[in-house]
Amino acid sequence: MAVGSTEVTAPNSLSEQAIQAIESRLMALQRSQAEQDLPVPLPTSDFWNLVSQLTQSIEIEMDECIRREGWGAKIQLLQKRQNNIRWAIGSITQHRLNAFVRHANMRTLLNRGGSADISEPNWDQHDPVERAFYDGACRLIEKFQKEIDWEQMQNGIGESTIPSVPVQGISPLTEFIPAEDSSQQVMDEQIPPPDLHIDEGWDEEEPIIEANEEETLPEIAEDCLRIRFIKDVEQPVMDFDGNEVQPLVGDIFVFPEVLAKAMIKMGYAETASI
Repeated sequence: MAVGSTEVTAPNSLSEQAIQAIESRLMALQRSQAEQDLPVPLPTSDFWNLVSQLTQSIEIEMDECIRREGWGAKIQLLQKRQNNIRWAIGSITQHRLNAFVRHANMRTLLNRGGSADISEPNWDQHDPVERAFYDGACRLIEKFQKEIDWEQMQNGIGESTIPSVPVQGISPLTEFIPAEDSSQQVMDEQIPPPDLHIDEGWDEEEPIIEANEEETLPEIAEDCLRIRFIKDVEQPVMDFDGNEVQPLVGDIFVFPEVLAKAMIKMGYAETASI
């Protein structure tokens, strides 16, 4: 709706040169603020008052033009100019309010008292209405902090009153093994006792064992046979002395010849003649 010239007071009247200057500053501020995350300084502290006068002057000019010349090309140009100004105002307002909230958030919510704290904006370069909005945003953020217990979540509940208790248990093995001798001690533990005589070799002991077996072997009757088992026998059998035995692989027994040959034939044993 157009505003009549009689509704605009004398202080709000702007010259054509002033209108163009304000419009130029408005477009420049729109481009600058859209590229910044924080609020940029205004060309003058009463910038929004001047922008309000700019929009009123455009509407007055359109109203007068319609009365003098009717609807024509000039009105269309003024309408396009008015739409561009309103778009720039909306863009600046959106970006600046977001920037002020972001600044308030960084200064209030994330302020930890460090050297990198963000200082308060220089309000000589901003509009008083913007300062009121910024202060309100800070208060709302502080209220939000209290309601969610932000301080506790970020800094804890304070110094712990739980007394420190020494850890009980077995001391680390490194306390008993010097660092430089630990590998040598592990090697010493892995070496078998000297009475095993590993370095003397098993070849020297095997003849002794066989000699002992020969000395302790009983005399074999003519109707008996000495066999060595090459397969485990699942069921116990009777040896030539009448004892019940269950031979395993490697065992040597003397059985009656009939039974011994049966074991050999079934693949459980082989002849082990002396």
